Amino acid sequence: MAEVLTALAIHCRVGASSAFAWGRMDCTCWVADWVKARTGADAMAAWRGRYRSRLGQARLLRRGAGGPTGAASRGLQAIGVAEIDPPAARPGDIGIIETVDGPAMALRGQLGWLAKTGDGLYRCPAAIKAWRL
Repeated sequence: MAEVLTALAIHCRVGASSAFAWGRMDCTCWVADWVKARTGADAMAAWRGRYRSRLGQARLLRRGAGGPTGAASRGLQAIGVAEIDPPAARPGDIGIIETVDGPAMALRGQLGWLAKTGDGLYRCPAAIKAWRL
């Protein structure tokens, strides 16, 4: 677990200090980069590099992907990541949280869920869906 916490702290520092960019450094890409670093598999392979704006992402995820939740479920299932009950999540697990702008992909940190929004990280106490990495 110590290795996961160290890697997660580094990933969070990068996310917090990087400028937000749709399709490159947004909530979905930031979480997918974590998954790829931990597993070697890209859960976002079908969508990576195919949008450059909020509207582009929404259109892409709505078209055949079932929205953000459906896309996350499909992408994570494709690489063998199992869904879990959100309260059972531990640091390094993946989830979807609700923000004022709608659902966002997030990582479970030690003190709650973290999502890349704006030019920092947004902290949320609970997730609506979660997966064990």
